[in-house]
Amino acid sequence: MDTKRLMTFIELAGQQTRALDLFVDEQREVTGAVRARDWTALEHALERAALLAEEVAAAEVRRADAWSAFLDEAQLPVDSTVFKASLSLPVEYRSLLNDCYRALRLSSMRARIENEALSYFVGDAATTLRQAIETLFPDRKGKIYGRSGKAHHASSAAMILDQAF
Repeated sequence: MDTKRLMTFIELAGQQTRALDLFVDEQREVTGAVRARDWTALEHALERAALLAEEVAAAEVRRADAWSAFLDEAQLPVDSTVFKASLSLPVEYRSLLNDCYRALRLSSMRARIENEALSYFVGDAATTLRQAIETLFPDRKGKIYGRSGKAHHASSAAMILDQAF
């Protein structure tokens, strides 16, 4: 069996794992900036995180293409799992495939956990701020006012308030 396509897949999966790890590190920078209320650092961290997210997406496309090419070469069904595919490999290559897949899953799980933690923190902070504003200004409950003093409809999107507020 020619293992060139397998090794290409393993290399691309490793690249995606590294890209995900960098993205997770940047998500932690975003979280730190939010907690420190350093809006300039938050803006820069979000820009870097967006670039890294694009890199992860591109790595995902390359890895998926390499997986399809490997399955075609191995004459396996398109919906084959990594476990099924590894059974078709010589014994010395099974652990390489399984280890790279396990590392990729671990990195993607870390990214998901980091995103959920940040989302929970921001959501909790927004709820606390909304409750504080409603307590201080009960007549304005559920309303957001612009600079002109006119009411705007509230949305669940994130907003940044002036520190003087």
